[in-house]
Amino acid sequence: MVKFLITRPVAVIMTFLALLLLGIVASNRLPVSLMPDIDIPEITVAISRSDVSAREIENTVVSILRRNLLQVPGLDNIESESRNGSALIRLSFKFGNDINLAFMEVNEKVDGAMNNLPRDLERPRIIKASATDIPVFMLNITLTDTLAGEEKFIELSEFAETVIKKRIEQLPEIGMADITGQVKREIYISPDESKMRSLGITADDITEAVQINNINIGSILVKDGKYLYNLEFSSYLKELNDVKDIYIKRGDRILQIKDIAEVGLRQERPRGVYYSNGKRAVSLAIIKESTARMATLEKQMTEILNVFRKDYPQLQFEISQDQTRLLDYSISNLRQSLLAGGILAFLLMFFFLKDGKSPMIIGFSIPATLVISLLFFYLIGLSINIISLAGLILGIGMMIDNSIVVIENITQWIDRGLSLSDACARGTNEVITPLISSVLVTCAVFIPLIFLSGISGALFYDQAIAIVIGQGVSLMVGITLLPTIYYLLYRNGREGMLTKLVKKISLKNLEARYEGGMNFFFRYRKTVMGSFIAIILIMIWLFIVMEKERFPAVRQDELVVTIDWNENIDITENLRRVKAMIESSGNLTLQTNSFVGEQQFLFNRDYNQSYTQSKVYMKAKDYSLRETIEKNSYEYISHYHPVAQISIEAQKNIFEKIFSASQTPLVVEVSLMKEKEVPPVDVMTGIVDKLRKKWPDAGISNPALEDKIDIRIDPDRLLLYDVEPMTLYNTLKISLNKNVIGDLRASYELLPIVLSDREKQISDIMMSGMVLNKKGKLIPVKEIVSAQRVHDYKTIKGGLTGEYVPVSMDITTNKPSVITGEIRSLVTSDPSLAVAFSGSLITGQKLFRELTIILIVALLLLYFILAAQFESLTQPFIVLLEIPIDIAGALLLVKLWGGTINIITMIGLIVMSGVIINDSILKVDTINNLRAEGLGLKDAIYTGGARRMKPIIMVALASIVSTAPILFSQGIGSELQRPMALALIGGMSLGTIVSLFFIPLAYWFIYRKSERKEKLSSESVTVH
Repeated sequence: MVKFLITRPVAVIMTFLALLLLGIVASNRLPVSLMPDIDIPEITVAISRSDVSAREIENTVVSILRRNLLQVPGLDNIESESRNGSALIRLSFKFGNDINLAFMEVNEKVDGAMNNLPRDLERPRIIKASATDIPVFMLNITLTDTLAGEEKFIELSEFAETVIKKRIEQLPEIGMADITGQVKREIYISPDESKMRSLGITADDITEAVQINNINIGSILVKDGKYLYNLEFSSYLKELNDVKDIYIKRGDRILQIKDIAEVGLRQERPRGVYYSNGKRAVSLAIIKESTARMATLEKQMTEILNVFRKDYPQLQFEISQDQTRLLDYSISNLRQSLLAGGILAFLLMFFFLKDGKSPMIIGFSIPATLVISLLFFYLIGLSINIISLAGLILGIGMMIDNSIVVIENITQWIDRGLSLSDACARGTNEVITPLISSVLVTCAVFIPLIFLSGISGALFYDQAIAIVIGQGVSLMVGITLLPTIYYLLYRNGREGMLTKLVKKISLKNLEARYEGGMNFFFRYRKTVMGSFIAIILIMIWLFIVMEKERFPAVRQDELVVTIDWNENIDITENLRRVKAMIESSGNLTLQTNSFVGEQQFLFNRDYNQSYTQSKVYMKAKDYSLRETIEKNSYEYISHYHPVAQISIEAQKNIFEKIFSASQTPLVVEVSLMKEKEVPPVDVMTGIVDKLRKKWPDAGISNPALEDKIDIRIDPDRLLLYDVEPMTLYNTLKISLNKNVIGDLRASYELLPIVLSDREKQISDIMMSGMVLNKKGKLIPVKEIVSAQRVHDYKTIKGGLTGEYVPVSMDITTNKPSVITGEIRSLVTSDPSLAVAFSGSLITGQKLFRELTIILIVALLLLYFILAAQFESLTQPFIVLLEIPIDIAGALLLVKLWGGTINIITMIGLIVMSGVIINDSILKVDTINNLRAEGLGLKDAIYTGGARRMKPIIMVALASIVSTAPILFSQGIGSELQRPMALALIGGMSLGTIVSLFFIPLAYWFIYRKSERKEKLSSESVTVH
């Protein structure tokens, strides 16, 4: 085949130019994003039921839904959290399940449960998650006039929803603009009690009048001659005056509501606010359309924001929590690493090859392989992201490997006297089999990565496929294009200036030095073999003692402070405390976003919080200031509000949100053994105290508790005073401004109509409040009801087995089973309690077990491929024996750099193993061929080693220098891939020595006895 190709150079070159052209076109069409577009196997059911306690919403809604949802196929885990007025149920599915089908199943189960739920409950919202649902940035809108009043902000709130949000959502790159910080309005009716008593009008009369005047009966179809018409019967309230003008008849008198009550428009009592840099704001969370290119989205958003700033000078627009900046920085750094690595690897060739043309051919193969690889990216639907780009960077060494082997082999046959065309044909054909074997070995190493369970396998699918594509394309380029170009460049036989320069700078006498090294290893072979066995033991020791975590830490200048004040404070006090905490860091922050109380986002589940909680995003002016801001915030909260619960962590990027990388190390889930409900508060407090004594540095805090007022109605007194229960309930709601009696349908909003009284304190209502009985007499409220304060859980958590109380523990250990065993013994000393565990320690151990199994599977696949190539069951062990030695070098460098064993490190070990054993495969194959030609064992080992020495050194150095820029680059792309780069460099450094000297020595140890037998048998034949 090669002979045919080099006689048709124009056809070969035109074919590859066409592929390059298609690759360039495809690269401009590839979507660019921070992460691969994958469906997160998670569905959230959001429940809203205003003015209902956490316990009631758990008993009447959540527990019923949880039982129904347990029947959904493919469910892996279910978690629920009930709080006052709302609840969330999160369903996690086994990865690989059709999330769209699961979404339909969840909807069916919810619909099936609706008959068993309270009638006044709105249908729960069901939200399907994917990586692209995570906001790419927040757009904060504030008023330019810092002295503007409340009315101006209400106008801003309406304008942001009706104009700004809709215009942004019209962009094809935008999937949705989720909004929070809005001011909601309501219509209030405040009756004049004295007038109502004198006229004998009750609150129920006003409620009935509003409802009668605010109905829609529907429509009927009528015939008028040959025409048909829809007749609509509607009595909507459309504006404030419609409410004022409602008529009420009492006896012979007809009155309007405005005659007996004050009717007006006011702001709803806020349950949450949003502030940006100390100013009240409305925030839009911008969610990207899954197929959109990030660069196009950035451009479109920049253009529309410039238009907004020009058209609406009274408004300020600011972007925060910008993931596109992270993308630009990360992709840019990885591209620079790709370029720098490729150039360094290319320059390296000039020191090892004998002329200037060979490095140029190899240098051309790298961009050609990368561009054609992008074409295959497009064809199979991969995107450009930090995972796939990192795969290409790590594959550069392998790409160069194939080119070096082909070029070096052709050059060696020319040196042995073959003609140029014969050398190109024979040199290429000779290495096709081992190169194909190398590609299969690479597939055997990387393909098993996609079988990682959960989202890990889905995410690293891109990396595995990127490396396999790079290898496949590199093989195609190496055995078709390179020999053709080699033939074209060398057929004139002239030396250029570059070749003369290369001959001066190229390394001399490498073969002689290599032979000296081989003599040394053979002379001290027992010591050398013992040393390598010791290295394997060191590898095992390092693997046991090194700290293990799920993902490497990434340096950030952003942090998020999450606070639960653990006090029944209102929004005003909550906001005051948040502002004071921010001021404690002075001018160290560049940007702050304060999410105080409940937020209005539909999809952003990170901000699902109650009115006594807050979340504050802070961006430091410099990386070095982040720790200072964290310390100041913690000290302020601890000093002024010691009962508050505070959590401070780095702002999650998309990678961490997908993987839940900042998951709590260990969560102890305590429940009652029989009822599977939460233990009493005093029992739980005692357990927490015991855990604190045992692990004082684990950051254990008490469960979130709150004071509640428990109002109990005395049924005997209700009968005695002849009071209707609903009349009492509505009277209390009116006093608390909570009695919603209808809605007004304005042109762009739905305004609730509230029957209210002047706002009163709870104590005033209980002591001086009055309620009408059936006979129209006023009865003191205190005669019918009693109130007492109770201490109870703020939220109620639930899971697969029922309710539980979570206790978070910040523990680092290599033996989580020991810790969980001790905790289990401590908790279950009370036989009424049960305990379960979750957290990153539990999921991390499962992940490492899976990686270990995948490593074993990869090794078995390697053995099968090598046994098939060598036609031997013994020789594969020579190659595979190198892997544990190389892993020792990799782990040692990771440890010296201060790294840990994590999923990225483990993948680096797999990458390194795939690169380094390719060299050993070629060396063993060469030794086998030389022995088949008649050379003795030791001569074949020395000669084969000399022939493969330069390719091995060049491949190793090319892999190291192409990966080294990652160690010194910044940004999430580089920092995430750094453990992988360290593992690759450490393993390749030691692995090169192993390939050059240990593999030949191991080969000799295995075949030395068979060599003696062959000599003896040949001598006996000669004698006879």
